[in-house]
Amino acid sequence: MNILNQHQNAFPHLLTIIDSMRVYQESRLWKQLSDQLLVYIKDPQVNQGTHLKDLFEGFVKKFYQEIDEMKLVRILIKTAEQYGDFQSRIDFLKQFKLDEQPQLVIDILIAFFKLQQGQLQEVDELLKQYKQKSEKLQEVDPLVYSMLYYLAYNFYKIKNIYEEFYVNALQYLAYTNDQDMLQEQKVQLSYEMALAVLISPNIYNFSELLQQPVLVSLKESAQYNWVYQLLDIFNRGSVRELNSFQWNEERKGYFPNFQVLNEKIRIMAFLELAFSLPKNNRVCTFEELAQVSELPLNDIERLVMRTISKNLVKGRINQVKQTITISYVVPRVLTMDKIEIINKKFGNWEKSLNIFLKEVEDVRKTFN
Repeated sequence: MNILNQHQNAFPHLLTIIDSMRVYQESRLWKQLSDQLLVYIKDPQVNQGTHLKDLFEGFVKKFYQEIDEMKLVRILIKTAEQYGDFQSRIDFLKQFKLDEQPQLVIDILIAFFKLQQGQLQEVDELLKQYKQKSEKLQEVDPLVYSMLYYLAYNFYKIKNIYEEFYVNALQYLAYTNDQDMLQEQKVQLSYEMALAVLISPNIYNFSELLQQPVLVSLKESAQYNWVYQLLDIFNRGSVRELNSFQWNEERKGYFPNFQVLNEKIRIMAFLELAFSLPKNNRVCTFEELAQVSELPLNDIERLVMRTISKNLVKGRINQVKQTITISYVVPRVLTMDKIEIINKKFGNWEKSLNIFLKEVEDVRKTFN
């Protein structure tokens, strides 16, 4: 029984695509065949076991030199995962000699498997080389950047450098079609990015992450939904909700330093308060900030200074009046609740403008 017949028996829900692949091969319609293959390899069931490996060895290997090389590497990326241990995957990929961009993708994937073998120093050098190569390319296929940032974020994840992991993971998502990711990869990556944002003392743009499409998988995950809830709490700067959050020993174990969490939520509360103030009068009192941060008054000045030191706000403190005048708030990705606040500000501005225009008109009438 040939491999396509085996796949027909194993995956009856893919019968139409399998029949199309058989017809396209017999007709030597390589473009149509490669397009069908790219659809086929996205199926979660096909990605299990050695189905893709068997398909490549028994079917694709006969004609792979006929199809577009960037499409080929997309097939190889999925297929290589099923070639046993990491060295076997590297050996499989080394047999291909392709044009510049598809070959760079293959080289990056080989570097990824070397990373899994623990060859961090070599991968560090390769990562620098591949970044330099990509910068010299013209009309770069998004797959090149997708794989480059995939390698980078995995490298920094192993090194526990949270900020670099998060930044490179964001770049990976920017160059990667959401539909090209398996569901478990979406859940795992969004979970890891969420933890990085929460743990890192230097990342405060929670809304940027919450608006990523893959975060839907985290929200819907029975196992990791609690992490999504934490992200939402921090994004809104709700100290009260964090204090009432349902912690357990397992969840606490993910956060080695609760002091970072406590400081971050209070800084976010300050940013939320600052954002809600009218731009022409961004002044808040120590008392107002104490209420939203749930801190005693004598800790407010330190909170403000910490926020300023992180370049999240700029302003000055009046210790006599116990007020903070804010001249700058770090830009943030706007969620719907932030857009509502801006809309309210525009409404207030419009009312003020109408009052001013009416006063001007009254004065004008006195001169008539």
